[in-house]
Amino acid sequence: MNKNVVFIIKASQDFIRHTAEDAKLNAPVLNSLFENITDIYIPLLNMLETVNLKEKSKISMVLPPVLCNLLSDEDIKKLYVEYLDKRLDLGKKENTRNKDNEAVTKIVKAEIERIQNTKTDFIEKYNSNLIGVFAENVKKGKLELMATCATDLFVPHYADTKEIISAQIECGLNAYRQYFGETPEGFWIPELGYYPGLENLIKAYGFSYTVLDARSVLLAEKMPSKGIFYPVRTENSLAIFASDPQIEEMIFGEEGYCSDEVYCNSNRDIGFDLTMKQLSTFMDPESVRYSTGFKYFNKDDSDESFYDYQKACEKVEEDASDFAEYLTNKLNAAEKVAGDVDFVNLFCCLDARTMKSNWCESVLWLTKVLEKCDAAGLNVTGGNTLLENQYSLEKIEPYYSAKGDGYGEEFLTAQSSWMMRYVKKASERIIDLADRFPNDTGLKTRLLNLGAKELLMAQSTGLIKMLNDCENPEFAERRFKESINAFTVVFDSLGSNTVSTEWLTTLEMRDSIFPWMNYKVFAKKI
Repeated sequence: MNKNVVFIIKASQDFIRHTAEDAKLNAPVLNSLFENITDIYIPLLNMLETVNLKEKSKISMVLPPVLCNLLSDEDIKKLYVEYLDKRLDLGKKENTRNKDNEAVTKIVKAEIERIQNTKTDFIEKYNSNLIGVFAENVKKGKLELMATCATDLFVPHYADTKEIISAQIECGLNAYRQYFGETPEGFWIPELGYYPGLENLIKAYGFSYTVLDARSVLLAEKMPSKGIFYPVRTENSLAIFASDPQIEEMIFGEEGYCSDEVYCNSNRDIGFDLTMKQLSTFMDPESVRYSTGFKYFNKDDSDESFYDYQKACEKVEEDASDFAEYLTNKLNAAEKVAGDVDFVNLFCCLDARTMKSNWCESVLWLTKVLEKCDAAGLNVTGGNTLLENQYSLEKIEPYYSAKGDGYGEEFLTAQSSWMMRYVKKASERIIDLADRFPNDTGLKTRLLNLGAKELLMAQSTGLIKMLNDCENPEFAERRFKESINAFTVVFDSLGSNTVSTEWLTTLEMRDSIFPWMNYKVFAKKI
């Protein structure tokens, strides 16, 4: 019996305005994007190139359309190279400032070398085209891409307006076709937010499978006989895989692997410790503080506990072995009770945002885990390889569920619940507008397409998370209000039959996402 492990890395990204003054205003959020590129996306591409696995081994990724748009943007590429140059310049100054501290200068020199290598990789090896390199890895069979919605909306909140969900799925699918030239077999539901009946919308767009939180499967009225270790299907034969509920806690929980004191303390960054004068070449003195990438301490939380990369690597090796053993033991136990099937599987879903912010060594750990799983005889594969018997799978009716607490309560908190009334009203209006203007052209079409884009951005749970976590909350509130206000102007302009072409053109340039948008995706389906 084959034992399969599927690793899915879910990236997330909200649109960031980045022209002229916008780039300066949004510097902290752009910095976060550039850190993700530096610490997650480029290391993952390097891993796909170097990791030694079986010929048909692969990992899976969810690259949201907004991220694809930003990674393809020439202005973002230029800003990213400038960011790397600023980090190199800051590193040289840090090397001078800490010349009498051998432990710190060792860390600084290693970071300078890493940034130089990253710059070389980005410009020379990958030709500043990360999306193209991801696509090449798909063709080589090293990577499976899963489609997702246009933005990370929490789907159950829109169960009463299915046109919104359909539009989100269709826009996401169009984006994948634009950037990768193909339709993925798998569809990733943002935040794993499922409600009964959602499978009909997903299947209607040609997807073969999706992944749900284990609770959706285990709390079904008829619990599947093989639990979460074998796929099931819905009434319309959409295949369902269950995400292992213990994985995220094992890795990122309070006592998870990432919490070991030997690892780099990602919260102790000089961007929060030095004076703004000392940081002036990296960040604007009038900006809020943000991280620089120069972190000197481990998680021991002592002022003398300097980070030791070698010790961290030794711990990574140990934790990777422990995790691979956990997977092996769990799949061995599943094999004994699975009955007459040809494989058992475990799905491990990792959030790229959490990887970057909680564990600097996460990609190195994942590399070691993949190698150890391979050595242990586990098949590291993608969900699209496990669908041979899709139409004979056991049928279930999945239960409501989501990541985290299981029911999406974190998306209606005291900090962010005020957003819902605006975005729900705008959602109702766009459906009405799509039906009232079914065949318009010219200026009205441009207005409607802009309104559609602004609504999609306002629906993102990423903005809600920023407010809830107090991570760039000013940006989140401003970005949401900008989109809702723009949508309202579109709505009022169509009602009064007047519009400022200067305003429209300016906003089209600033919000340069989804250039192929067609507002008719929000029209009611017959």
